[in-house]
Amino acid sequence: MGKGQLQLVWIAVLAVLLGSPLAAQEARVRSASRVEMPVAVDSNSPAFWRDGKLLWFGSHGRPWLSEAANQFGPWETRNINLEMRYSWPTWLESVWPDDNGVLWGWYHAEPGELVPNSTLTAPKIGAVVSFDGGNTLNDLGFVLESGDPIDPTAQNGYFAGGHGDFSVILDRSREYFYFYFDNYGGPAATQGVCVARMAFADRFNPDGKVWKYYNGSWQEAGRGGRVTPIFPVKKSWMASEPDAFWGPSIHWNTYLNCYVMLLNHAQGDPGWSQEGVYVSFSTDITRPESWTQPQKIMDKSQFPGWYFFYPQVMGLESGGTDRRAGQVARLYVGGISKWEIEFVAAPVAPSTVSVGLSSPAAVPIGQTVILSALSDASGNVTYQWLKDGVAIPGATAATYDVAMINAAAAGVYSVGVANPYGAKTSSGVAVSLATPPVSPVVIAPPPPEAFLSNLSVRSVLTSDQATLSVGFVLQSAAPKSLALRAIGPSLAAFGVENGVPDPRLEVFDASSVKTAENDNWLAADAGGFAALGAFPLPVGSADAGLMVDLPAGPGTAVVRGNAGGVALVEIYDTAATTDSKIVNLSARAMVGSGDQVLIGGLSLTGSGTKRLLIRAMGPQLEAFGVGDALADPAVEIYENGVKVAENDDWSAELAPTFGAVGAAALMPGSRDSAVIVTATAGNSYTVIVRSNSGASGEALLEIFEAP
Repeated sequence: MGKGQLQLVWIAVLAVLLGSPLAAQEARVRSASRVEMPVAVDSNSPAFWRDGKLLWFGSHGRPWLSEAANQFGPWETRNINLEMRYSWPTWLESVWPDDNGVLWGWYHAEPGELVPNSTLTAPKIGAVVSFDGGNTLNDLGFVLESGDPIDPTAQNGYFAGGHGDFSVILDRSREYFYFYFDNYGGPAATQGVCVARMAFADRFNPDGKVWKYYNGSWQEAGRGGRVTPIFPVKKSWMASEPDAFWGPSIHWNTYLNCYVMLLNHAQGDPGWSQEGVYVSFSTDITRPESWTQPQKIMDKSQFPGWYFFYPQVMGLESGGTDRRAGQVARLYVGGISKWEIEFVAAPVAPSTVSVGLSSPAAVPIGQTVILSALSDASGNVTYQWLKDGVAIPGATAATYDVAMINAAAAGVYSVGVANPYGAKTSSGVAVSLATPPVSPVVIAPPPPEAFLSNLSVRSVLTSDQATLSVGFVLQSAAPKSLALRAIGPSLAAFGVENGVPDPRLEVFDASSVKTAENDNWLAADAGGFAALGAFPLPVGSADAGLMVDLPAGPGTAVVRGNAGGVALVEIYDTAATTDSKIVNLSARAMVGSGDQVLIGGLSLTGSGTKRLLIRAMGPQLEAFGVGDALADPAVEIYENGVKVAENDDWSAELAPTFGAVGAAALMPGSRDSAVIVTATAGNSYTVIVRSNSGASGEALLEIFEAP
């Protein structure tokens, strides 16, 4: 067969497909395990979700409220308070949970003694509101009533007129509530399933705000106005054998993206004999005429017994209710479900067609790339692959394998997609023979020299008036981002039982102006701390922490406590570089005997080593006005837990280094301590300041980058 013949065959296939009859969306019922509603019902039974629980109203002359984890129970059922204006039998048939926790609802009520010596009644529809999750229903009055006189000669056995057996749904744009109800009285031409609506904004005061649909407009009053049925009766409700749809239940179907209505159909035997369950669809409820002609999905033979009323769905997807369901839902009739209902979307013509590739379009010799037809077409779909615009014999699957045997396999590939609704061919995708790659020579830049990045200080606050002050110097051409934490209660996880119960962190600039503060850390910063390698803090702990941009130059972090105890200050440089870094740390706190020491921690980023000047000052502080300075401090330095240096009294040989790093000079012969340490990037260092004599006093720990 030649190329021209193949193209003719493809055109012929399209002609056959396009000439086929078109299908529509539908609902299919299939058997499932039996479940029942929590209570016996004889009306539509609305449900809603709150706090992870499904709450379901069931009515049989009055409503009950049941609660469970999902529609399969187990159920807890309770009476509810009906703050109603009348004592008539009442059925709650629709609800709507508002975003603010308020629950709106609508009920069917049946006045008594309308016809002497008869049980005939004429239902009305009213509104309620609940402020306690449905446990109490407060009456807002009637909103839908018939304007026709009752007919005491009605032969249906129940109603002599009135409006009832309804459901309510809010449109997708949250503009109107739509009421789908039955008109049981008046001329036969006005009887049937009718519709009214109320503005969403009028839900607080619905009296006189509901308007019926009549002759193409919404201008008839809800109480007394005229109606135009969307599904008129075939035989009047006043007859003993009415033929009519009734009891609509409406939901939004997330799979079909349209509204779905389930209906009862009374026909045949006297009374309200149910002939079957029907379904109708609408994509635009602002247009009542848009509902499709009801199609039968279930026959009375599938439900033994006489009581076969009130079909409705209960969605199986998350958040599913009688108002919202997906592709598959549970179907309930008369409070019993022995079925699932599957919604099938109407097939659509292909409007978007493209080619997907399993690998890059440049294919090495001897390898294969799989082409996939990507399309929104559905139903009876056929495919035809083309190379350079010519149909490929036998290539009629949804995928096509291009084996790169040689350069002749390269070309421009496309796919034609067709179904009974239309056809479309994709744009071409070029498949070529790959050229073996040439690996580039990558010269990695040398790692930066070692520099200070993360620092910490731990000390004991001797009382609720004591503070721990940590100074630092930032070397940067622009403001730097730092993460700072003051840890107290969370130290218990590391065996420290006397952490400061509720530390407070304050940050000051070089002019002693407070620039930031925090009492209890923010959960929003947890991810930032974790990215810096900081240990996690328990949610809700009283530790302090913040992430802040600070100007270059000196700064001070001050920790205050609501009681004495151990406090840990941490400073993390969120973007440390050799040109933007912390170059100096100082910490001042009370040091005494035993465990009352001042502890500093530090780590270096980069590679190689860095010389550090570490000092423990006590006597020298008297020159700065500190009256209770530590008389004889000593300093110890540990690398990865091993002591590598220590000093009691500083050596005069270090005096030139003090000036080189900008450290204050020490009085000759003072008992302050100082030592030079060569630190290696990647290792952890701990500095401990002790009292050499056991006496208590203020001490200052200083760490400088040294030349």
